[in-house]
Amino acid sequence: MNEIREMPRTGRASAEHPSAGHPALQRRRWRWSLYVGCWTFIGLFFISPIIAQSLATQVQIPWGQVVSSFLDWYIWGLLFPLIWWVSRRFPFERRHLLSRIPIHLACGLIVSLIFVVLMLVKNSIVMGVSGGKMSFEILSGLPGYLLGGIELFLLPYFAMVAFIHALSYYNKFRERRLQTTRLEAQLALAHLEVLKMQLQPHFLFNTLNAISALMHRDVDAADRMISLLSDLLRFSLEKDERHQVSLQSELEFLNRYLAIEKIRFRDRLKIEMDIEAPCMAAQVPRLILQPLVENSIKHGIAMRSAAGRISIRARRKGDRLDVRVSDDGPGLADGGSGVSDGVGLANTRARLEQIYGNDHHFSLRNGLATGVEVHLEIPFEEHARIESVA
Repeated sequence: MNEIREMPRTGRASAEHPSAGHPALQRRRWRWSLYVGCWTFIGLFFISPIIAQSLATQVQIPWGQVVSSFLDWYIWGLLFPLIWWVSRRFPFERRHLLSRIPIHLACGLIVSLIFVVLMLVKNSIVMGVSGGKMSFEILSGLPGYLLGGIELFLLPYFAMVAFIHALSYYNKFRERRLQTTRLEAQLALAHLEVLKMQLQPHFLFNTLNAISALMHRDVDAADRMISLLSDLLRFSLEKDERHQVSLQSELEFLNRYLAIEKIRFRDRLKIEMDIEAPCMAAQVPRLILQPLVENSIKHGIAMRSAAGRISIRARRKGDRLDVRVSDDGPGLADGGSGVSDGVGLANTRARLEQIYGNDHHFSLRNGLATGVEVHLEIPFEEHARIESVA
């Protein structure tokens, strides 16, 4: 008995057209459709005055002339790839300008000759289709076309050469601008990395100095501070690659820092936080609050023996995030004139400038009653505008 084997079935469409859905083929078809559409539009643009004039004067539209003029632009469409190649191969450049002019004049004459030949063939075909006598005696009419108006055929050639050069210069301008933008972004990210690396040792050294001072007075408190510092550094290094974080994440880091400072100052340090719930999702520069709070502790709490208060408030005002850090310390002498920023505040100003440019506000001034208030205003954004460095 003969064994019957069933052949595997395949999709009909895929067998007949294996590359019908190929992305490269689809892009090629789209480009050719766009190319033909552009030349169709140009042809319609140049024959529209003939039709409009015939309609205005109530004269019968010369369809033979209209079709012939329309098809002339398809001939230029056939020759355009050759003109493109010549223009890209021999571009007009300052150092080669004198040598390129004769080349393009010669190419223009050759292209014009090819165009006239194709146009005469087209005219014969159109005449035959429209009921006239089809004639292919092309060479007999060629000298008359060339001698009668060669400049009319050179004009479209040089117009296309100018268009190709303008497009080439525009693409080069875009590439240079894109390259400049990328270099500026890389420079900004590198600057942010340097600022961040500068800030972390600054904070670490201050904390270690506090532990060193406390070690001789309260060993248990110093031990708790070391444990909290270890936890704080672990939290910091886990998210070290990001330049912007949510305000909620920033407050989590700040609370770990404040836990260390509360051991240091005990009952002398009181913290008040007033954060609106929608502000928690706002993106802020990483480690932006800790230097501000550290500045308040240094100038508002450490300078006095009595208890002090630090207030942290965040509000959303339209498309802006308003953050204020204030204390009830002695304030700035002479209203803050002549006060120089330390590492923390100078670092904060530089990072805000790198991320937001002029689209931010940062000020340090005396409060209405006592103390100092740091005012920070940045765009309210829920997605980071600065990506991490790869």
